[in-house]
Amino acid sequence: MTNVLLATSNGTGMGHLTRQAAIGLKLAGEHQPVLFSLSIGLPQATSLGLRGEYTPSYDRPWIAPRAWNSYLRDRLVAIVEETNSKVVLFDGVAPYPGIGHASSIKRDVAFVWLRRGMWRKGTGRKQLRRAHYFETAIEPGDLAGDADKGPTTDMINVTRIAPISLVEVLEPLSRDDARLALGLPEDREIALITLGSGLLGDVAGPGTAALETILESSDVHVAVTRSAVAQQEVPAVVADRLTVIRDVYPLVPYLSAFDLAISSAGYNAVHELIPAAIPTLFVANSSTRTDDQVTRSRRLAELGLALSAVDTDQAAIATETVRLLDRAVRAELAGRAAATRAEMRGATEAARFIVELAAVFTRRRPPLSVAISEQTQKVKDLVKDVLGEERTNAIKGLLGREPSSIGDRMRVRLVDNPTESTGGVIPLLITSDVTADLLRGPIPVEHILPAASDAYGDRRLEMIRTYYDVVD
Repeated sequence: MTNVLLATSNGTGMGHLTRQAAIGLKLAGEHQPVLFSLSIGLPQATSLGLRGEYTPSYDRPWIAPRAWNSYLRDRLVAIVEETNSKVVLFDGVAPYPGIGHASSIKRDVAFVWLRRGMWRKGTGRKQLRRAHYFETAIEPGDLAGDADKGPTTDMINVTRIAPISLVEVLEPLSRDDARLALGLPEDREIALITLGSGLLGDVAGPGTAALETILESSDVHVAVTRSAVAQQEVPAVVADRLTVIRDVYPLVPYLSAFDLAISSAGYNAVHELIPAAIPTLFVANSSTRTDDQVTRSRRLAELGLALSAVDTDQAAIATETVRLLDRAVRAELAGRAAATRAEMRGATEAARFIVELAAVFTRRRPPLSVAISEQTQKVKDLVKDVLGEERTNAIKGLLGREPSSIGDRMRVRLVDNPTESTGGVIPLLITSDVTADLLRGPIPVEHILPAASDAYGDRRLEMIRTYYDVVD
């Protein structure tokens, strides 16, 4: 049995967590996967039956910015030791320095970067220079991968595998059962509009263009995910032709409910809708930082697997939506798309790679630059111990450098209930049970891995007292 920590960045949606969940579900049973995520979407992923722990991202205001990477390092080291993980698989575009620090401490653990391709040209060079944090990298395949001209294509020390998709690990419901579960009409054609998280660019414009075209050009019923077009934007006269799907994750088991889809062109959406043979118009989000959705969607259209438009061109969205409403066009798209389902085996390949690596991995030697950095830091720490923090900061002040400290720690009082009275001090909730609403809420949350040991709880409490100003 192999213990594996599946870590993710915060991201802007569920992409990183979804890929890790697919791998975790493949590992579960014979092995012990645990999720560790900076995303408030973690409770949705653990609802699939996986264990996991949340840690606040750098963009949450709880931990002093200058201390956040140290905090991440300590959290990672602690959970690796608690779970006895032999491999840490990180899915994210930007490997944080805290991950590099943790990998330097846990050299008997294999750190691996799960890094999707299709990066936009001219982006990500800084992030790719941090590849030395990891023993190796895994790149999941992309149905449009032959058009990838981004900076990851010439990276070395990469194992390229098949596409990763929840389609591989979750069974679909029947059409009738899926519609019943989502509250959709049984006897109508239904279009799904799902345009991503809404955090990157304006999805209301593209969503409205598609929605209005469908309502004006056909009698098709429309199902809209909550993050696409808000319910109040729909005219009352067509309310009987629209259903808003709220907080349903993942959609994969329910895809059989839909006859066509208008979707963002993110990695996960593409590798769920196409293998499910749902005729789809992919509307590329042109404002993503690294993901080249424009190239991906255009190549899929060239291959005859989908239709394509860009979010900034509402006229094209309307035109392509009309094409998608043509049953003959949909039949051609669905026929070609169905053949791709057999390619969705990346979760199996990633799980096998991880288990095989864990069996042979012994100890990682740090790159020369890291080794020099570590020795320099040891000398600095020794000097600080001799001089003390006050004298060290005084010397730094004379040299015109910023004092070294953990920064301004948030003053908190520990609580077991978020409504508990704290006498005006910010409450900090320590819990092993979290929801997305709780994590996005106004108070800091320190999540403890469910079923963790008492020793781990004590260790986390020490960490809390280090990074917060705790009022007893």
